[in-house]
Amino acid sequence: MNPRIFLGILSAVVGLLAVINPQSSIEAIVILIGIGAIVNGINSILKVKKFSFAPYFERTLIIKSIAGILVGILAVILPFAFFSMIQKIVRIFLYIQAVFLLLSAIAQFIFVSGTENSAPFITEAICSIFIAVLLFMLPADFGLKLVRAAGVLILISGIIFAFREWKYSPTEVEAEIIE
Repeated sequence: MNPRIFLGILSAVVGLLAVINPQSSIEAIVILIGIGAIVNGINSILKVKKFSFAPYFERTLIIKSIAGILVGILAVILPFAFFSMIQKIVRIFLYIQAVFLLLSAIAQFIFVSGTENSAPFITEAICSIFIAVLLFMLPADFGLKLVRAAGVLILISGIIFAFREWKYSPTEVEAEIIE
């Protein structure tokens, strides 16, 4: 089977799950954002030495990265540890992650304002603000509607993607050698 067809089907299934059960989708989003915070923190720590920043900036970036790693670890572990209270924990972590992302974005704008090659950091800060706004909206009913709408879009795009890959993929025929 063509892996792209499988990817389209998988996307459609994820979209369908988001439509059917948006609350579980939000829980999965919290865990995925937690994983993203861990990866981003590790990436920032590894890349801080590549740029020539002032020691104060390096120290601040390392502290921000460690805080991101810790928030990410908590976002990944706590929903599993306290399964019975998962909705409350998820809601709390949505707000904690949103506040962290906003503070992180503000700190990045302040610290990279006078440095060269700051475009990646400014882009990251803008993305952090956008994600924080979404995280503030998710616990409300509007957030559930937003997740359902995104689920419908993912479902439709997954079906279209799988169909197009199936329809336009080259036909593979195995030749039989006759002697």
